Amino acid sequence: MEAMNRAFTEAIPKSKGGKIALLNLGNAAPGQNNIVDGLLKFQLRRKAVQILGYLNGLDGVLNDRLQTITEESFSPYRNLGGCDYLGRSGNIPKDKFPLVAESVRRHGITGLVMAGATHTMTDAASLTEYFMQNGVDTKVVVVPVTLDGNIRHNFLQMSLGFDTASKVYSQLIGNMLTDSASAVKYWYFIRLMGREPSHLALECALKTHPNMVIISEECAFRNETLPDVVNRIADVVEERAAKGKNFGTVLIPEGLMAHISAYKQLIVELNDLFKECRDEQERLDLAEKLSVDDVAVKEKLSPWSFSLFVTLPGFMRV
Repeated sequence: MEAMNRAFTEAIPKSKGGKIALLNLGNAAPGQNNIVDGLLKFQLRRKAVQILGYLNGLDGVLNDRLQTITEESFSPYRNLGGCDYLGRSGNIPKDKFPLVAESVRRHGITGLVMAGATHTMTDAASLTEYFMQNGVDTKVVVVPVTLDGNIRHNFLQMSLGFDTASKVYSQLIGNMLTDSASAVKYWYFIRLMGREPSHLALECALKTHPNMVIISEECAFRNETLPDVVNRIADVVEERAAKGKNFGTVLIPEGLMAHISAYKQLIVELNDLFKECRDEQERLDLAEKLSVDDVAVKEKLSPWSFSLFVTLPGFMRV
């Protein structure tokens, strides 16, 4: 936040005013509302600066919905997680860049703060280039917001959300570990967020010491199949049972399947199918067809992917 303040301090001379707009993109994360707090503190140093916020992210840009941010309107949200003060949306497709440029020009916005994860940072870099190429005099600053902990740089200590998320999850995991050891008859399998890096699962494991933690990158390095992972879990269960301990806890990152080699091609083919859908209804119809019609699935997937897809239980196909 201090780095963001410095960037705008240099961009806006003390004698001049300006308008700074906040645009929330991607998934919500703990601490995201307090980006607004940082902007309000910056405003105290530059009295002539006006702070605005796009409501519901990109939707606010497309529908020209902005809110003037004031201390009075924000005070009930200070130190609360999430981004419910302004709302959020998905990231910005490149074909919407002209609309973003039109919006910042129309409202005289001199600084655009984009809060989000890796995709948002990519969008911000591309949007900055677009602004420069088209003579849009608006500075773009990105605040890294992701509880995955997957943004790293020598000048970046941590992204917003990861520390809080790991502590909250660890508290819940600790409660389950206590319950498991007390009841001595349950195995808990806990799936944690983290599509790409398994940082969150690893951090929670270091804080709570479960009986087993699956690390997606480790599985990929070993070229493990799904049966290999299941067998490792079964071995741990069996070893503990031999010691009279029929209970335990296993942490599993949500991105595990994407790192299992056998499923990578299947995921690529499914993504390609859904990219061809023109609207949400087509996507829903395709999902329904894939879940119930094996003949249609066979026509759309390669033989290898089809043979793997039909082994999945119904709840995973949808």
